[in-house]
Amino acid sequence: MSQGRVSKTDSLLVMAIDFGTTYSGYAFQFRHDYESDRIGSIFANTSWVAEGGNGLMSWKTPTTLLLNPDDSFNSFGYEAEEVYQELIENEEHHDFHYFRRFKMMLHNKMIMNRDVIIEDSGGRGFPARTVFRHSIDYLKKHFFKTIEERALNLEHKDIQWVLTVPAIWNEPAKQFMREAAVEAGIPSDNLQLALEPEAASLFCKYVPAEKQSDEDGQNMKIVPFSIGTRYMILDLGGGTGDVTVHEVVDENSLREINVASGGAWGGTNVDKAYYNMLKSIFGEDVLMKFKTERRTDMLEFQRDFEMKKRHIRDKLGQNTRPVIISVPALLSEYVRELKGMSLQDIVANSEFADKIKIKPGNKLAIARELMETLFDDPREQIVTHVRNILENQENENRISAILMVGGFSTSNIIVDAVKQAFPELRVVVPPEPGLAVVKGAVLCGHAPLTISSRVCKYTYGVAVYDNFDENKHPLEKRVEHENEVLCKDVFSMFIQAGQSVDVNKSVDESYDVPKPHAPVSLQIYATPDKNPLFTTDEHCEMLGRIIIKPPASGWQKGAKIKISMKFGGTEFEVHATDPQNPETVYSTKCDFLL
Repeated sequence: MSQGRVSKTDSLLVMAIDFGTTYSGYAFQFRHDYESDRIGSIFANTSWVAEGGNGLMSWKTPTTLLLNPDDSFNSFGYEAEEVYQELIENEEHHDFHYFRRFKMMLHNKMIMNRDVIIEDSGGRGFPARTVFRHSIDYLKKHFFKTIEERALNLEHKDIQWVLTVPAIWNEPAKQFMREAAVEAGIPSDNLQLALEPEAASLFCKYVPAEKQSDEDGQNMKIVPFSIGTRYMILDLGGGTGDVTVHEVVDENSLREINVASGGAWGGTNVDKAYYNMLKSIFGEDVLMKFKTERRTDMLEFQRDFEMKKRHIRDKLGQNTRPVIISVPALLSEYVRELKGMSLQDIVANSEFADKIKIKPGNKLAIARELMETLFDDPREQIVTHVRNILENQENENRISAILMVGGFSTSNIIVDAVKQAFPELRVVVPPEPGLAVVKGAVLCGHAPLTISSRVCKYTYGVAVYDNFDENKHPLEKRVEHENEVLCKDVFSMFIQAGQSVDVNKSVDESYDVPKPHAPVSLQIYATPDKNPLFTTDEHCEMLGRIIIKPPASGWQKGAKIKISMKFGGTEFEVHATDPQNPETVYSTKCDFLL
């Protein structure tokens, strides 16, 4: 499966979609603007506004989708949240489908089905690809509306589309996103995937020095892009954190040093900790009644915290005043109804009595140090993971800086934790870190070949037959075929886990054609083990299939097929040719969705 792209001269504009766990957005740039001003002319729609009393504004809109009872599109983002809450209050929501934070279903998936099902808020199964398609289609249409308002007339063929994906995703998840985007009307030949940390790294390369500062406020380059410099990209979003290490090869290219890694330590963990604190104070029965009967009020309550959590600690850490959060009047009534206590009494009887006080007007005054404890779990997980990488690096060329991007990197609590844990390293956050990925993805669309090599996460290979050797092959693998004694399920390795692979380098293997008119099908396997013997070994999983169609006249007798696979790109590329006549290219498909 070779993924094409528009050449530099063919695309008038690059449009990038950052499809996140909690928030999504887009940015775009014209080719002529890119040539004159790398990042200053990138337009990112940052005017997403939630209705209601708190006036919440964000760089992106929530990754939240509402579908009508007939499965058609209703709304996305803040609008979906507000429409759904209104439907609930009017008891009209039962047949609607509401989805939020659904991208996490693709996290850490080795095996995926094309028809995978996810549940809506009511617990009903729904095709996941339809949910992703509607969401991408909304962002695409929002972009075209923005373009139309500028009196610009563009067609799909004029646009190079870029879709961001986490570096820790496996091939099935990437293919799933690509197919959803194509179903949303984005031409596959005009679509490329960009790994989020790489996009952020590319963006930061072009940030002017006067807009960059270290912890002392001094101007500096985010990363000194001298040859041989190694730095870590810590991409912290709402759901996950991605960690990648890059080394500067030359002025225009980087290479990946470590296998991309990460985990579910994004900003949503703070929301969970906050909810658990409220549950400890008010009781789960009170919160569930409030959440069920007063959805709109609950949404405003959550958004109030969303605004406050971004600024719990200022840059200098000097603000010691308590954090004020308004308690909806009906929540106080439910406390009295179900617990027989006033708001002041239930807080005074909780384990947080010395840290939370009630202010006039039903306001919680929460001690800043208590609010900071809500960050403990992700803070510890992030620091531990970074420390493990640093402790296992080579001595001769060590990481000199940590570049923090993503929405969760706006938190001074998280940034300070990294700085304090690793004082010997320069820790830098670019301006608007939550937009670094989507703006960098635009740059990837203009010049995608900036990563010269990547490190393989798994050992990849195919299942083949080999001559049976009783001294090394188990008896249960022995089969007979056309007077030959063979060993089945032998793992024929393409590339090894941990191996550095050039982006443009292919791995070639030749295989016999078994039947004259049948397609050749090879099963691709992946394992974290470096030296697997059989495709049935523990930890070895079938990832997908390579299918090569025969020519119209069928395969020639004794024909062989040369399979060329590129493992260094953002997506796998597969080509099949005649080893005797390389100009003969066979129709090839690589399918990771089983």
